Amino acid sequence: MALGIPDSLTSSLGRLLRPSEHDELLRSAVRLARLTFSAKAASVFLYDEERDRLVFEASSGEGEDRLLGVAIPTAGGVAGWVFQTGETVLLGDVQDDPRFDREFAQSTGYVPTTLMAAPLELEDRVIGVMEVLDPALQRFGEMAAVDLFTELAAQTAITLALMAAARSLTRTTREGLTPWTRLEIALSRTEASDAAVDDLLNALSRFVTATSGRGGHPL
Repeated sequence: MALGIPDSLTSSLGRLLRPSEHDELLRSAVRLARLTFSAKAASVFLYDEERDRLVFEASSGEGEDRLLGVAIPTAGGVAGWVFQTGETVLLGDVQDDPRFDREFAQSTGYVPTTLMAAPLELEDRVIGVMEVLDPALQRFGEMAAVDLFTELAAQTAITLALMAAARSLTRTTREGLTPWTRLEIALSRTEASDAAVDDLLNALSRFVTATSGRGGHPL
């Protein structure tokens, strides 16, 4: 019932703009990567420009409860190398590769043997990195596994693009929304049911109408 924007759109916007929805999208992406390759773990790093760090934003599998929010330099480790070069990499034995940061891996509680990492690219720039640890490469063959993983990373980047667009939409439209629309979007971002939100908005509408009729001040 919001003014200026259809109810169906404001309801959808509320869900799209909800931070918990963004978190779940990323968690789903890393779970899919881990399950696809029967890997021990999968993670997504996003680039924090202010700190010039790659930050663990989502993780699934080994160490997932210890990694969220951890920041690493962009100039070190396999993830840093992928971020800097924009290239997908497969390390069949991490011990033989100088790019592998064993000390950091030990700090997470899990040291892999095999690792794949791919850049998350958005409009020709790298915005993060996806990794899978100890994937079951024999299911696909190395070349096919790299191709599939690169595609999964591309899909994850698209998800991040949608999230960025949603956040941008919030910033650019908020000033032009009526108070009713802003209220409905805010309510739809809570855990309240659609029926409860509708009941509250209808009650407020009746109250404002009655108050206006008596010379009061509407919203």
